[in-house]
Amino acid sequence: MRKLLIVLLLMLLCTAGWLYRDRLFHAYDDTAYRVVNQDSVLAQIRELNRLESTAFYFDTVIRTEKQGNWYALWQDSEKGIFVVKGNAVAGIDLKRLTENQVSVLSDRIIIQLPPVQVLSVQLEHIEVYDWRTGTFNILKADPAVLNTVQTQAKQQLLQQACANGILQHARELSREQIKNLFALTQIPVSVYSGAAEECRMPVR
Repeated sequence: MRKLLIVLLLMLLCTAGWLYRDRLFHAYDDTAYRVVNQDSVLAQIRELNRLESTAFYFDTVIRTEKQGNWYALWQDSEKGIFVVKGNAVAGIDLKRLTENQVSVLSDRIIIQLPPVQVLSVQLEHIEVYDWRTGTFNILKADPAVLNTVQTQAKQQLLQQACANGILQHARELSREQIKNLFALTQIPVSVYSGAAEECRMPVR
């Protein structure tokens, strides 16, 4: 009976040792690790394409007015009131990130981000509150007025977003977002960003 117990105990010990060895082998499998170098860091950041950090939403009222002509008895004059909703998005165009802006040292990763900028200014909805021609609204309204409304609304949106510090917010958040991207590497990451660009309409 004692011999049987000893044999069973040895079998259990052998099984436990085999399982532990198998688990230990997989835990230190080289394929579980990624090589962290300049190229891999640069590629991982560029995969994001654009880092949209801050969005600013607003609604505004746009008023338009066009004087009429005497020969039309001023019935071709035009007035309109439009309610416009839109948004502005600021962040970083990561395609501008170069190899010189990424350094992988023995103890940390250093990243110098491109400047933040306004990435887009978009109008979501235009509601016609009042739009009429002349005193009796006889003539058809000029559809080109809508182009003027869109242009003015985008400019107002940009001005309000800039006044509310959209670029400053985007600059702070972009640094945190890039740090979080490499959090799993367990390597300290220092992220810096250049001065914000002029708060202007994005170039298409």
